[in-house]
Amino acid sequence: MNAAGYKDNGKTAILPEEAPALEVTSIESEPILVIDDERDVVDTIAEFLASKGFQVRTAFNSRQALGLIHEHNFSVVISDLRLPDLSGVDLLDHVLDVDPDIVFIMMTGYASVQSAVSALKKGAYDYIVKPFSMFELEKTVRLGLERRKLARQNVELSHLMRKLIELDQMKSNIISAVSHEFRTPLTSLKGYLTMFSERLRASKTQHIEQTWVKAMGENLDRLETLILNLLLMTETNAGGICLSTDKVNLSRLLSESISKVQPLTRTKGVRIEFKPDGSEFIMGDPEKLGVAFINLLENAIKFNLDEGVVRIELLRHTNPEGLVVEISDTGIGIPPDKLQSIFDCFIQGDMTHTRQFAGAGLGLPVAKAIIEAHGGTIEVDSQPGVGTRFRIWLPKRSGVQYGKQKK
Repeated sequence: MNAAGYKDNGKTAILPEEAPALEVTSIESEPILVIDDERDVVDTIAEFLASKGFQVRTAFNSRQALGLIHEHNFSVVISDLRLPDLSGVDLLDHVLDVDPDIVFIMMTGYASVQSAVSALKKGAYDYIVKPFSMFELEKTVRLGLERRKLARQNVELSHLMRKLIELDQMKSNIISAVSHEFRTPLTSLKGYLTMFSERLRASKTQHIEQTWVKAMGENLDRLETLILNLLLMTETNAGGICLSTDKVNLSRLLSESISKVQPLTRTKGVRIEFKPDGSEFIMGDPEKLGVAFINLLENAIKFNLDEGVVRIELLRHTNPEGLVVEISDTGIGIPPDKLQSIFDCFIQGDMTHTRQFAGAGLGLPVAKAIIEAHGGTIEVDSQPGVGTRFRIWLPKRSGVQYGKQKK
């Protein structure tokens, strides 16, 4: 017996409201507040929940309960609907003002179910009808705690998602700004290199020096393509690629793209097969489409075998409103489990630090974005050890209605 005359057994005894409520503790427990003006009810619930590993405090009226709620961080509040100084529904308002995440469980008699339902509408987690089993109460408490945990995780995930979006936007802004800044000096360098090359030819300079100048020009072209890909990627992330619509001779554009990737073909001994047909035109952005074809050709060359072949075919589609370009190679192919990710930014079939093929992983996603901005589609089929084929369909009238029209 304790000083107040109640049996203790090492756990909380239920005291009159004038005396402070004692605490039922348990290791790794969740704090729960039980409120009822009937001492036997409070005693029974407190003893049971403590035996299940919860930390329990008790109160006999709203005033005492609110004092404890302001002092402690409770996870669960279990309150009777009828209290001597304030109704359980009114108490609910005060509790949720202190902590909106508290799991509030209302105890009620059959005659008060309608009031309990009203409490649910105001934010209570659940209600339980007297008389109830302790195991029914435990189940309700544990489900409420699980919901509280999930709600907090959702808040944390939402906060993390906002941070990731902000970081992604920051990354895009940096890439866009740096890429724009690179273009101006790059254009100047290419201009001076062209003049220098012409002067070397005019002065009949030795072949080795002309080779150096040619190599510098080819590397500047590669750098320009990378910068264009970065800019187009940031445009895509910002809501869509801007298009300048013009009449495009598709065969001529493919021939020009082939000439720009010739340095890569010489390095690997790859042969490009293409029979131009100058009669096919579409409406589109020639610069952007050129970037898309260069990216696809560079991909076909890079992942080809030495002395391999890249074939380009310009086909009339069964749909007279569009044309098909097929670009196939005799390369290493793409594993089936990698096909779904090849159009993701910064992804190659092998992105390990020991990978055989260099590259930023921008070519294919940018090509896809450009083609789709024109209202077209791109499909891929591949067989490891045999090669890969990209099939591009482009509408003859495209651009303005699909991409963002450049002003």
